[in-house]
Amino acid sequence: MNRLKPLFILSLLFILLTGCQEDEENAATKKKGGLEPGKTISASKEVDLSSATPEELIKEKSGDLYHQYIENKSWSKDPKAYKEATGNATDEYVEDIGKKETKKWDEHKWAQSILSSLQTGYGDIASELENYEVVYEEMELPDGRLLQDVPMNEITQKEDKRVNVALLIDSSGSMKADVDGESKMSLAKDSLESLAKELPESVNVSLIAFGHKGTGSDADKEMSCKAVESLYPLQPYDGAAFSESLTKFDPKGWTPLASSIELANEQLTSQSDGKTENFIYVVSDGIETCDGDPVAAAKKVKADNTDVKINIIGFDVDSEADGQLKKVAEAGGGEYSSVKTKQQLSEIKNVWEEAINKNTWRWWAVHRFSDNVWTTVDHYNALRDISSTYQSMLQNEQNRMTQTLNRLEKEKLIDSEKRSAISTLLDDRQDKIRNYLNDLGSAKHEEVKTVSDELDERLDAIKKQVGL
Repeated sequence: MNRLKPLFILSLLFILLTGCQEDEENAATKKKGGLEPGKTISASKEVDLSSATPEELIKEKSGDLYHQYIENKSWSKDPKAYKEATGNATDEYVEDIGKKETKKWDEHKWAQSILSSLQTGYGDIASELENYEVVYEEMELPDGRLLQDVPMNEITQKEDKRVNVALLIDSSGSMKADVDGESKMSLAKDSLESLAKELPESVNVSLIAFGHKGTGSDADKEMSCKAVESLYPLQPYDGAAFSESLTKFDPKGWTPLASSIELANEQLTSQSDGKTENFIYVVSDGIETCDGDPVAAAKKVKADNTDVKINIIGFDVDSEADGQLKKVAEAGGGEYSSVKTKQQLSEIKNVWEEAINKNTWRWWAVHRFSDNVWTTVDHYNALRDISSTYQSMLQNEQNRMTQTLNRLEKEKLIDSEKRSAISTLLDDRQDKIRNYLNDLGSAKHEEVKTVSDELDERLDAIKKQVGL
């Protein structure tokens, strides 16, 4: 028993010393910011590099040290920090692997060990590429569908929907006033002519002037309030005839707004059926002054023609007119816009034109050739950015592997022959991943081209439909 006591004491001392040494090493590891205490670098992976498919390689997570040091460092934004992180990860790998018995390791075990610590994970970038949607949202039709989803037989079938547009222009004496150096009447005429000129051929248009006779005196009130005239009857646009109609009136009298809306209602109702969409556009600079009720008139239009919108521009109006005209537009299911300048008038005219063209969607789509081109360019640029990202990831990983192999050979942990064999395995893996991602990118490029070509085919067919 006494003989065993010294041996027991020596064993106890050995255990204590060993434990202290391990604590010091663990503390040193903590200070370096590397692997957690007790965690060692794996020397093997389940995936056999020689027979692994690209899909299997893509699914592999990033290495332990890569995740610990490098993953959160953006090499593109801070190259210095990335370089430092890579150096730290490589240093820790070489230091840790130097403590292992690796003399009998073949190139496969070495490659797997290096990758389990330092490889980049490609799952996220591959998913981004796989899930990239080739969608042309800019080519969305008024009904919410994308043009790329509209069957060709629907595009080529004859359009049977009609659109009528009644243009009403206030010709009361106050329209003589100047805005931006031109009379409000001149600006309003130019705006309406520009709108009528740009309408699809299938759209019927009329021009109604109101208040264009007499004067603003009480003696002429009755005459002026009866001056509500359709100077261009509801029909397809004829440039010469429409321009001539604009010369037949000037700003003179009172403002029979309600009566002008009633006349527009008569025109639209007489040429409407269940497949007709109607618009009334009014440009006015003041309130009703002929004892009519324009709000009631607008409500009747809406009751007689459910598919109708009354849109009104208040052109340089005061607060009273602003309030009344807004109520008229609301009653007519449309929108009210208040403008003060020539530029604002032009901008609202463009909004009106867009609204009409959307309701004759074939014509609306004709103007989307440039959208197709630019959206295609955007898709190609997005795919190029993804490709640039994974190519940089691959290059950085290759540099990291080369740096690690250099260190291992320098530390005499591997010889040149072993290094060459390991490098071949790592390069083969990279080639598989690169080719896989390149093939995905090529497929997406081809998908973009296919969709773009199909949209061009649809747009060409639409152009023929509308006679362009």
